[in-house]
Amino acid sequence: MARRLIWSVEARNSRKNIFDYWNNRNKSKAYSNKLNLLFNENLKTIIKLPEFGITTKNEDVKYSIISHFEIIYKVTNSEIVVLDIWDTRQNPQKFPIK
Repeated sequence: MARRLIWSVEARNSRKNIFDYWNNRNKSKAYSNKLNLLFNENLKTIIKLPEFGITTKNEDVKYSIISHFEIIYKVTNSEIVVLDIWDTRQNPQKFPIK
């Protein structure tokens, strides 16, 4: 049985903020579109192979690295919940998973 993909509010906000930043910085949506494609392709793999990601201290929470970003997600029996998208160039003290 395939798992459903759910985006948390935090993950949606992070994705929007990332895209807004790059749209404004580059004065174009081309890079944001490329990132969105990379995120979606990675998530398709995660849905098929939830164990694909790197395990954290919490066994249910994993993350997958894409370029300078990490998609942080939680695996349940019926869902993959995207918890956040983290730009690895940020201050590591603010990393959402301890």
